[in-house]
Amino acid sequence: MDYSEFIHKGTEFYMEMVRLVDAKLKYRMQFTDEEKEIKDHIMEFQHQAKLNELRDKFEKCWEVDE
Repeated sequence: MDYSEFIHKGTEFYMEMVRLVDAKLKYRMQFTDEEKEIKDHIMEFQHQAKLNELRDKFEKCWEVDE
């Protein structure tokens, strides 16, 4: 599954995968290859969300200055 497929699965799937990854990390369980890929997609999604948040703040600063 690539990143775009992961994103199109929807919010419910995303939250289920976050809970799965969290449980596996908490109990120090091994990840399957697919779970590792999903964990990477979650991290990428969170990174993109943070970048968008920062971009929005930056754009608002420019709007105030103008």
